[in-house]
Amino acid sequence: MGGDVPEGYLGRWEARVDGAGTRRLTLTQGWVGERVLTLVADGADHHCVFAASLAGKPDAGGPLRLTGTTVTSGAPLSSCAPGNPSTLSLSPDGRLKRTGPAGAEVVTYSRVSS
Repeated sequence: MGGDVPEGYLGRWEARVDGAGTRRLTLTQGWVGERVLTLVADGADHHCVFAASLAGKPDAGGPLRLTGTTVTSGAPLSSCAPGNPSTLSLSPDGRLKRTGPAGAEVVTYSRVSS
């Protein structure tokens, strides 16, 4: 299956966010405008599932620009809110960094599986 997502980004990634729990991010192959990201956020009092699409064609090595996230499910749903557009980039150490608008939190993920 073809797509615009560089191979090095594909797979499952995980991060622990102080005070907010665990984030599990899955990147799948797809074209610009298609859903390529699923994000599961689990905390002490919430479980939220988000999705985002590829916003533009990346260079061969990235970075990836994603649309804002939409909420696909949540418990309680009131604890889940859509997110801003973000950018994913691979670090030299092999981790994945997700950054949002200026001043927003940067979350660093480690690969779980490809």
